[in-house]
Amino acid sequence: MESSPDQPVRPLRAGAVLNSGGQIVVAASGALSTVAVARLLGPGGAGAYAIALSLLTILTSFGAAGLDAGITYFVGSGRWAPWAAFVRTQAAALGLGLAMVGVGLLARLAAPSAFAGLDTDLVLIALIGMPFALSWLYSASLAVALSRYEAYVAFPVIQAVAMVAAVTALCAAIDLKGAVIGLAASQAVAAAAGIAWAFRNVRPLERRPSSEGIVAEALRFGMKTYPANVLALLNFRLDLLLLNALATTADVGLYSVAVSVTSVMWLLPRALSSVVFPRVAQLSAGDSREERDHREMVEEKSVRHVVLITVLVAAVLALALVGLVKPVYGDDFGDAVVLGLILLPGVSLLGVGNVLFATILGRGRPAYSLYSSLIATPLTMALYLALIPPFDATGAALASTASYTLTFLLAVHYYRRATGRSVLPLLVPGRDELRDYGRALRDVRVRLGLSASGRS
Repeated sequence: MESSPDQPVRPLRAGAVLNSGGQIVVAASGALSTVAVARLLGPGGAGAYAIALSLLTILTSFGAAGLDAGITYFVGSGRWAPWAAFVRTQAAALGLGLAMVGVGLLARLAAPSAFAGLDTDLVLIALIGMPFALSWLYSASLAVALSRYEAYVAFPVIQAVAMVAAVTALCAAIDLKGAVIGLAASQAVAAAAGIAWAFRNVRPLERRPSSEGIVAEALRFGMKTYPANVLALLNFRLDLLLLNALATTADVGLYSVAVSVTSVMWLLPRALSSVVFPRVAQLSAGDSREERDHREMVEEKSVRHVVLITVLVAAVLALALVGLVKPVYGDDFGDAVVLGLILLPGVSLLGVGNVLFATILGRGRPAYSLYSSLIATPLTMALYLALIPPFDATGAALASTASYTLTFLLAVHYYRRATGRSVLPLLVPGRDELRDYGRALRDVRVRLGLSASGRS
C-alpha cells in the first residue's frame, strides 16, 4: 500500500525527470501515429485526422471545467481527501464528457466547413472518447497532487502508446475511419488504467474528513483557470479548424505536421510546469521562513531550467525539421519544413511562458492566466482571419508564432506581479542547474527501486 499523503513530499526534480521521460514517450507515440496516417492517407487524410484530434483536445479542455486544476490544488494542499476527490470527479467526468459529445455534434452541424473531410459519423466516433479522456485526466491530476509521479506519467503514456498501436493498425485496415476509432479507443484504455490505479492505491489511503462542499470549492478555483485554459487552447488549436475552413485539407495536413514536430518543444517545459504548480501550491500553504525560501528556490530554478532546456531542444528541432521531415513523412510534406521554422521561435517562448504561469497558478493567482488569455485571444483570432486567407498555412504559422510570443510577454508581466521578482535575472542558467541533472538521475534510480522521500 502506498504511503499517506501526509508523509514528506517527494523530490521535485525526480518528478520532473520522470514526467519528462513520459512526455518524450507521448511525443514519440504521437509522431508515429501522425507519420502512419500521413504515409497511408497522404496530406488530405492527415489533415482530416488532425481535425479529429484537435476537436477531441479542445473539447477535453473545455469539458474539464477547470476541475483538474481544482483537484491538484485542493488535494495537494491537503484540503480534499483523495478517495472522495476520485469518486466525485469520476462521476463528473461521465456527465461532462457526455455533454461535450453534444457540443461537438452541434459544432459539426453549425460549421461544417471547419470539419471538411470529417463526416458526422466520424466526428461522433471521435467524441465517444470524451468521457474517457476526462476520466484519465482527473486521475492524473489526483496522482500529481499526491506526488505519485509514476502514475501521473503512466496515464498519458498508456493513452499515447495505445493510440499509436490502434491508429496504425486500424488505419491500415479501414483508412480514416479506423484511425479515428483508434483515437477514441486509446482514451478508454487510459481511463481504465486510471480507475484501476485509484482502486488499488488511493482507496486504501487514510480517509480524512472531507466536506461535501469541497467539490464546489474545487470547481470555483478551477473555474478561475478554466476560461484561461479554454481561451489558450483556442489560441493554440483553433488555427487548424480555421485553416480547414479557409484553405484546403491538404494545407491542414502540411500545417499539422509542422505543429506536430515543433510541439515537441513544449514537452519538457510542460513536464516541469506540471510538477512546479502543485509544489508551489503546497509551499504557499505554509507561512514559515523555510517554506518561503524553499518556494522561491523552486520558482527560480524552474525558470533557469526551462531556459536551458528550450535552447537545447530548439537547436535539435531546427535540424530535425530540415533533415528529417521529408524522409520521414514523404516528399509531399516538404513545405512543412518552412512552416515549422516559422513556428519554432514562438513555440520556444511559449514553453518558457508555461512554466511562468505554473508558478503564478501555484501562488493562487489564477485570474492572471485569464487576463492574459483575454488579451491574447482576440488579437490571435484577428491575426488568423487576416493572414490565413491570403497566405494559407504560412499565414497560420505567422499568426501562431506571434500569438505565442505575446503570451510569453504577458507571462513575464504577470509573473512579476505574482512573485514581486523580475524574470530577466532568471534567464541565465548557472552551474548549479547543470549539477541538478546529475542529482535528478540519481533520484530517478532510487525511485524506480525504492520509495525514499526527501525534498528537492
